[in-house]
Amino acid sequence: MDNKTTMKKLFLGILFLMISTMTFSQNVESSTRIFIDNANFTRINRDWTTMAEFKSGIGESVQFYPIEVINLKSGEKTKALQLDMNIKNPSVFKTAWVGIEEINEFITFIEKYVIPNLKLKFNNTMSSEFIFNANEVTLSYLVYENKKRLTIKLNSYDDSGFKNYTFWTETQVNKIPRLLEILKIIK
Repeated sequence: MDNKTTMKKLFLGILFLMISTMTFSQNVESSTRIFIDNANFTRINRDWTTMAEFKSGIGESVQFYPIEVINLKSGEKTKALQLDMNIKNPSVFKTAWVGIEEINEFITFIEKYVIPNLKLKFNNTMSSEFIFNANEVTLSYLVYENKKRLTIKLNSYDDSGFKNYTFWTETQVNKIPRLLEILKIIK
C-alpha cells in the first residue's frame, strides 16, 4: 500500500470511531426512566407540597419532587428525583429523572461546593462555575462578579430534534438549600 491509501484508511477509521463514539454516548437514560420503560404498568407517587421550585423572570419554571415509582406487576419499588421543566424557547414541558444511585453524589455536590459558595464574590476579572452532571440533568452554579446564576439543562436523553432544553435564573439562587432538603428526603 502506498502512503496515500494508508492515510485514507486511517482517516476513515478515525472518522468511523468518532461517529460511533458520539452516537453511542448520547441518550443516557436515568435508572428511573429505564425502570419505568421496563414496567408494563407503573405507578408514580409524589407529594405535590414537597418540592423545590425555581422560576425565571420570563415565566419559565423548574420543579423538583421526590418520587416513588412502583412496578405494579412485580411490586418492585424505587425512589428518585423528578424534575419538571416548563420553558418558553422552545415552548415545551419536559420531565426528567435523577436516579436513586445519583442522589448521594448530588447531595455531596450541593453541600460541599454550592452552599459554601452562595456568598462568594469576585472582582470583574474572575468567575467560578460548579457543575453537576447526572444522566438526564446538568445543574450548574456560576459566580461572576457579584452575580450568581443557577442553570438547569436537560441532557439529551430522548430522540427529540432539539437538544438544548435549558432553564436559568439569577434571582432564585437563594432557593438552592431547598433543593438540598428535597434530595435528603429521597435518601
